Amino acid sequence: MSFSAFKKAAVAGLAASIMLGACAAKAADFSGKTIEILIGFGPGGGHDAYARAFAPFYGKNLPGNPTVVARNMPGAGSLLVLNHIASVAPTNGLVIGTFDPQLLIAPLLGDQNARYDVNKLNWIGSIVDGTNVCITWTQSGITTWQDLMSDKPINFGSTGPAAALYQHTAILKNMFGSKVRMVSGYAGTAEVRLAMERGEITGNCGDNWASLKGTAADLIAEKKISIPVQFATKKHPELPNVPLVLDEAKGEEDKAALRVLLGGQATGRPYAVAPNTPPDIVAALREGFDKTMADPDFLQFASKMRLDLNPVAGAAMEKLLADIYRTPAGAVERAKAVIK
Repeated sequence: MSFSAFKKAAVAGLAASIMLGACAAKAADFSGKTIEILIGFGPGGGHDAYARAFAPFYGKNLPGNPTVVARNMPGAGSLLVLNHIASVAPTNGLVIGTFDPQLLIAPLLGDQNARYDVNKLNWIGSIVDGTNVCITWTQSGITTWQDLMSDKPINFGSTGPAAALYQHTAILKNMFGSKVRMVSGYAGTAEVRLAMERGEITGNCGDNWASLKGTAADLIAEKKISIPVQFATKKHPELPNVPLVLDEAKGEEDKAALRVLLGGQATGRPYAVAPNTPPDIVAALREGFDKTMADPDFLQFASKMRLDLNPVAGAAMEKLLADIYRTPAGAVERAKAVIK
């Protein structure tokens, strides 16, 4: 599925789920309950900002008006949360996970630590679709794609090996021959950015542009950070002059591999609940999500927090992921080799 087709499906799915989900959702009632949103990263990053903005408005749009709380559960680039949702979390809809969308292709790439089937998870939706970028501290002198490909010393911060910060940096090294060195062990993008400001590292590859604008607007405005390249299947309209990594690839095999590796980014800020969650509960959670995305109070608050909104319906996410998992074996094998 092309990105533009996915976008059309996402919009159509969002509207349809608002209109058609109501009947199925009536059977679910969260009165007196507390719903927990588990955030796969530490405080201060994009996933954290979005989840904490979303939580209080989500509760008022669900049947029974439950309390919705957000809690950080960092670990392995948010793999800890996704494995928890897939195998430990209850099937009553009271535990929702949000995590790095890069993890959605981890099983396809043979990651033995990815103990989940993305096509069995129940997708609630995504608050914003995704365009990831590399960012660098401008004073480092590494500010362009050509600089990334030079012999200048570059240290990029990373989280777990299944996460975007790790995999995008690996793409620079293994597909394009960059001399970048990986510095792993950070809990999330907030920690990585602080390390960059302290001069410990040059930057990172895998920051979400929408989140970056909301959580590091001052660094952008003061030109303290540079954006050498964007990692997506399509250029973001706000970054017309920033190279797209897909355009730098040499040959169709590498481009096909990049489409695999970057395809999940379209889901941006995904929210999911456990497999085997009853359909009426899933329908209620989806309907509440879609209502929240149209809630004037939430829209006003998100604008105040400078958080971009471009929601993707749960049904559209299911379709996107099913298509990715039908990728030809040759492109998958090349993708595996690139991120080793």
